[in-house]
Amino acid sequence: MTDADIELQHIWLEVQTQRWQNLSRFLFSYYCYKHNLVSKTNRACWETARATLPVSTSIKTRNNTVIEPLVPEEAIVGLLKAISKDGDMTFDAMTETVNTFLHYVVISKKEKAQLKQNMPANWYQQQNKPVTVRFEQAGILILSE
Repeated sequence: MTDADIELQHIWLEVQTQRWQNLSRFLFSYYCYKHNLVSKTNRACWETARATLPVSTSIKTRNNTVIEPLVPEEAIVGLLKAISKDGDMTFDAMTETVNTFLHYVVISKKEKAQLKQNMPANWYQQQNKPVTVRFEQAGILILSE
């Protein structure tokens, strides 16, 4: 079992017990382990993530930048709640939801101030939920790596 698998199991336990408020603390760690954004001591690492993640086109140097999820973690938790409420929650459904919507990028602090905290209201009703819509509305372009 990999470290990413262990973090995913943590997420699953929180989903099963509906302790939604605790989910966010496992999401970044899971993402880091899944994408090998770890320190030399194999811990989820903000520094490695900041140096490696896709970056806004406005960034010249990664100093004084922030790591921001494309879809707010609270929105991902909300999607998981909806699946659970509908009675459709399985480990695979949870994993697919997390893997589909959990992505992080590096942006400037100024861009973060321009970014809305939540996904647009109509995003939740759409069948196809584009993860970058919040950034597009703020005019933030991300370099794909």
